[in-house]
Amino acid sequence: MNIWIFNHYAKTPLQSAGTRHYELAKYLISKGCNVTIFASSYSNIQKKYLIEHEHANYQVEKVEGIRFVWLKTTSYQKNSTRILSFFSYYNQSIKTVKRVFANEKVDLIIGSSVHPLAALAAYKISKLKKSTFYFEERDLWPQTFIDFGKISENHIVSKFLFGLEKFLYKKSDKTIVLFDRAVDYVKSKGIDERKVIHIPNGVNLNAFKQRNESESIDEMFRDFEDKFMIIYTGSHGIANDLDKLIDLAEQVHLSDTEKNIHFLSVGAGPLKDKLIKKAAEKKLDNITFLEPVRKVDIPYLLSKANMSYIAILDSPLYKWGFSMNKLYDYLAAGLPMIMHTNSELVGEYNEIDGVFVSDHIETLRDKILWLSTHQEEIPRYSAALKNHVETRYSWDILGERIYKEMISDMKLNAIEVNDSKIRSEVR
Repeated sequence: MNIWIFNHYAKTPLQSAGTRHYELAKYLISKGCNVTIFASSYSNIQKKYLIEHEHANYQVEKVEGIRFVWLKTTSYQKNSTRILSFFSYYNQSIKTVKRVFANEKVDLIIGSSVHPLAALAAYKISKLKKSTFYFEERDLWPQTFIDFGKISENHIVSKFLFGLEKFLYKKSDKTIVLFDRAVDYVKSKGIDERKVIHIPNGVNLNAFKQRNESESIDEMFRDFEDKFMIIYTGSHGIANDLDKLIDLAEQVHLSDTEKNIHFLSVGAGPLKDKLIKKAAEKKLDNITFLEPVRKVDIPYLLSKANMSYIAILDSPLYKWGFSMNKLYDYLAAGLPMIMHTNSELVGEYNEIDGVFVSDHIETLRDKILWLSTHQEEIPRYSAALKNHVETRYSWDILGERIYKEMISDMKLNAIEVNDSKIRSEVR
């Protein structure tokens, strides 16, 4: 089976970003498939091109059997100009396929948001190739912006995006959602539930079992060798609600008489400078902000910490669930986790031994102070966390789930084509 995946922001583990489609592709290749990922060579995290294009608008690279087609899309430094890169990716995808891969047969094409123009490009290419089309909705556009108060539901842009979303639902052979309750969201748009597959983000467990040491990570932790470390990894944006992290660090700072607890925030994002400034204004010396690290270095980075942290914004959006890469990384690393949020939002995580959920900052502060002096409890928590991720969110499990759907659809399509030929011959 020849599979193409269109994801504007797809990256490899040697880069600083999520590797959902890299991991999925590796699994599909192990089942005998050929996989190509069409992605932008411009990093929205590092604000630079990761590939030298010279005179071409694309470069082809083989990474562990996966064919990456790196497209040269419009660069941007601010979110206000980011939309130009969306249209650039859309145009470059279609042009490159027509010019370079026009004669290649494709069985199945996946069009993956963050933004819907990537999925729309994939749909149009699937029509050219007469391929099965899957629409993967990783973020709910425009529902995310409405629930975050960025745009009104009746705005003309909202109506356009809702229309495009429904168009992609109807035209896809299957719709993939990442959030556990997003199946109900798609159903609420009048779509048959049987067309919807729930495939959350997952984790490569082998990367954590056979983690590679890193001198740069060792250097990062040199100043914290005697500290009880609480780590956050990922984006620093509105949805990440990291003002709570600063407030928690302040509470711990006031209560930590031994001064041995330290917070580490690793990543990038539009609010990072503001967060650094807030911590400085509070004169906090127990929190450090560092630049993003490569995905391949995340397992070793997390092995240096004692606890992990995540905040979830109290927003109507999360009634559909969530699927954040960092969650599965924290679980695979066996790191006891602070979930700074309303417990009603987090479902299964309320039941996991080693996950501490609360929107009361004092409760979380006391849990951190307690665990820092009862570290003998950490191995018990780690075992429960690792068991949870191994039985639900390994890419071996998730990859097999989507592979079976693909095989089923290929068989159905083959039957339909054969029936069509028979009817044509009868006429």
